[in-house]
Amino acid sequence: MITQQITSDTIRGKLPSVKCKLCQIDVKKTSQIVKLGTNYGVICSDCAEEFSSNDRELIYNMLIAFGGYYGKLRTPTTNNYKIIKSLAEEYQIAAQKINIASLDVCVLHQAFLYGISPSQVVQGLRILSD
Repeated sequence: MITQQITSDTIRGKLPSVKCKLCQIDVKKTSQIVKLGTNYGVICSDCAEEFSSNDRELIYNMLIAFGGYYGKLRTPTTNNYKIIKSLAEEYQIAAQKINIASLDVCVLHQAFLYGISPSQVVQGLRILSD
């Protein structure tokens, strides 16, 4: 009887890789299983270090509700300050027409898509308001 020897290379070639629930990068060696909302998910070591458990849950729930993943629109030339300034300008214009609570959600979602954390959004808006 002939049996196929299964190696890690064989398995790696046939099985899909595990992706971080927040930023969608392939999780290599170091990862964590964390509670995200009512579910559990695997996150990469970068997201585990960067975000508190509350921030992880906020980002996960918002991206599940509205789509995308953390850092989806980020490019090597992305400037967080310019993006936050642009979001603040859009916020001021739209605040006259839209409910503020729904506008807050839209601004946060856009920031997450550009890879800007909740604390960076708050810090950037404080700087811009001074």
